[in-house]
Amino acid sequence: MKKHISLAVTAVAIAAASTAQTFSSVEELWHYADDHNVSMANARLETLKGKRTVAQSYMAFTPSVNANAAATDNTTIQTTLIPAVIFGGPAGTYQAVQFGQKYIYNAGITAQMDLVNIQTWQNARIAKSTEALNKASEQNTRKNIYQQIAAQYYNCILCKEGLRLAKQSADIADSVREAVENKFSTGLVSQPNLDMAKLNSERAQQTYITASYQLASSLNLLKGLLAMSASDSIDVAGNLSEGALSKGDAMFAEDPSVKLQFRQMELNRKRIGVSNASAYPTLSILYSNNSQQFDNTFRPLDASGPKWYPANYWSLRASWNILGGGNRWLQTQKNKLAYLQSKADLEQAQRQSAINDENLRLSYKKAVALLGKSKSIMDLSYDNYEHISMRYNEGIASLEDRLRAFSDYISYQNQYLNSLSEMLVQQYNIKLRQQNF
Repeated sequence: MKKHISLAVTAVAIAAASTAQTFSSVEELWHYADDHNVSMANARLETLKGKRTVAQSYMAFTPSVNANAAATDNTTIQTTLIPAVIFGGPAGTYQAVQFGQKYIYNAGITAQMDLVNIQTWQNARIAKSTEALNKASEQNTRKNIYQQIAAQYYNCILCKEGLRLAKQSADIADSVREAVENKFSTGLVSQPNLDMAKLNSERAQQTYITASYQLASSLNLLKGLLAMSASDSIDVAGNLSEGALSKGDAMFAEDPSVKLQFRQMELNRKRIGVSNASAYPTLSILYSNNSQQFDNTFRPLDASGPKWYPANYWSLRASWNILGGGNRWLQTQKNKLAYLQSKADLEQAQRQSAINDENLRLSYKKAVALLGKSKSIMDLSYDNYEHISMRYNEGIASLEDRLRAFSDYISYQNQYLNSLSEMLVQQYNIKLRQQNF
């Protein structure tokens, strides 16, 4: 009775899955995560920011136009001393005079554009490389999230298979326990035999409860990855044959981590050009169109006021930072070293990725082969238990033989679940490597 109560209690949480949002495959979970996972959404925003930075860098090639206006009140007009002879006075003396008017109004517009600026071109190249790096980082983030989702999805599949086997074992252990209790009451079996039957029954219940709560925990972890709330219901409806690969040596897509390293190397290479760009001169053209008005009365908006006097000019300017104290040279050397480091990291990442892919193919083939053997051994062990149970009912086999056969079946069942777990891990790793992120 205690066994049925335990199983009923743990089954309540599983029964709630009937009203849950159900995903039939790991691909469905991935597609859902594309639209809802927060980390992936933030990675997309970083890529979008990179696009905006590229557009911003190209704006440096357009002219800059500024408008200005000012009104000046000369509260005290500056006094200037000029020779008095100009006004018919004696030589060697000076007369104090004041030039100007109390109010001065200025209005104008200025436009400037660089004709030659290597630094601006290099900044645009850096922006493009940064955008590509952000895109590669987004793909790498998607790969990591996909991997976490796949791990929980296949763990749910494993837990469901464990629940199925645990239920089967619990039913067997319960029937054995009831039979042994009946025979013990008539004195046909000993107390140790009864204790062993009870122990097997308790262990079967323990396994079922563990698998139940492991499934619930994995589903909750999936909710977190899918940006769902704790109150949302979710379930997976995949099976063990879903997504099985016909061959483990299928072609793999480009490794996002290698692509990320390549983009980092390209960015470091272009930073060398940025540090070198300051060694080249810049040439720019400037046009200024200004007007001034002078008046002793404050009336800036009066059309009948004094005449406006223009002050316009064109300017062609060149600048060249000839000597910067060695900072430019040292920065270039640092950027070259960073480039060499990232180049070596890329070559190592490419070699390691190829090795990892080959080991993944081997691990998958091994896991599939071992799973087949484990399944066969478990099935044979169950057939053996059924055969000994029949012999026991016929009075040919002993109770000890039946209990031993059941213990062997439980042991081989655990080996099968371990092999299944390893195969599922390798399977989702294969699936990930075949994705074009």
